[in-house]
Amino acid sequence: MIIPDFWDEHKEKRKISTRRQATITRFGWSDISKADAKRHAKQRVDEAFKKLADGHEVERRELRVSYNGSEGVPIREEIVQFHGDAIVTRNLYGSLCLNTPNVLFADIDFDLIREANYKTFWAWLLIILGYLQFAYAPNLIYNFSWNTFGFELQYYTAKYLYEINPGILLSGIGIALWVLMKILNGRPYGTTEQREEKLIDKALIPVKEFSENHPDWSMRIYQTPAGLRVLVMHDIFNPNDPIVENFFATVGTDPVFVFMCKMQECFRARVSPKPWRISEPKLDQGVWPIDRALIKEREDWISSYEAASKGYASCRYLTTVGSELLNEKCEKLRVVHDEYCKANEEKLRLA
Repeated sequence: MIIPDFWDEHKEKRKISTRRQATITRFGWSDISKADAKRHAKQRVDEAFKKLADGHEVERRELRVSYNGSEGVPIREEIVQFHGDAIVTRNLYGSLCLNTPNVLFADIDFDLIREANYKTFWAWLLIILGYLQFAYAPNLIYNFSWNTFGFELQYYTAKYLYEINPGILLSGIGIALWVLMKILNGRPYGTTEQREEKLIDKALIPVKEFSENHPDWSMRIYQTPAGLRVLVMHDIFNPNDPIVENFFATVGTDPVFVFMCKMQECFRARVSPKPWRISEPKLDQGVWPIDRALIKEREDWISSYEAASKGYASCRYLTTVGSELLNEKCEKLRVVHDEYCKANEEKLRLA
């Protein structure tokens, strides 16, 4: 996990053959100085040109983004506080995030739970089959399947539907079925609390199954505004450990979360509210570091955001699943996480 203090960028155009030239731009970073970051950027440009000269495909320019960035580029966010080797940063839209190289967090999204309904398989199957028939075999179903329904249906199809391609009808039925499933899955039932409890119970099923197969694991479960968060307490892990990959897959972790954990070689948890959930605008100063002229505007936004955040929690502790084993490092970070998130203040709204 790398979260540098200093950043710079270097752009250079060079001839790579008698007829070709290329322009490559790379970022550089450093914990020492901006000059050292510039040196690093030039070094990365040199490395990219060497790969290009050796016949490899090379990305000409890296995206200037904070977290979901180009592969090999570290997290580009303002460092707010250190807690050992864990770092609290402020992300692109202004929320605080806890980044740790080896204390395992996992986010489970309720939306993925809602959509994990086998009935939607048939909807997607109809949509895909309809598209394939329409695009690649326009006469196949009409000449074979369509006529098996009988002359009368074919007659009315030709008369009233102007011989609509059956593939379009298949896809249309599939889309209608998919919409119906979405409506049924999201249909209100009971109170808000009852709906949340049902989603939580459903999301906990794979967590408990994993726990049965790994009885030494200790997992603290939190409710977030959009799902569950799991904090593993019995041991530390490398983000690329096979057991971590198996854990993510089994409990149904958000795929984007999994991808970024691997790319940035760290685990991450948002520990302050999303601005729009507390009626605040998003932070609008771009990717860190920012221009000095914008610092005052940024500081004013932070003051307003922190004042608005006081009445909200980022997650709420629910229960612990599994063993009572406790790793000292995990426990120390748990204290930091719970304090930032206000995880034990049950009366606060989640945001």
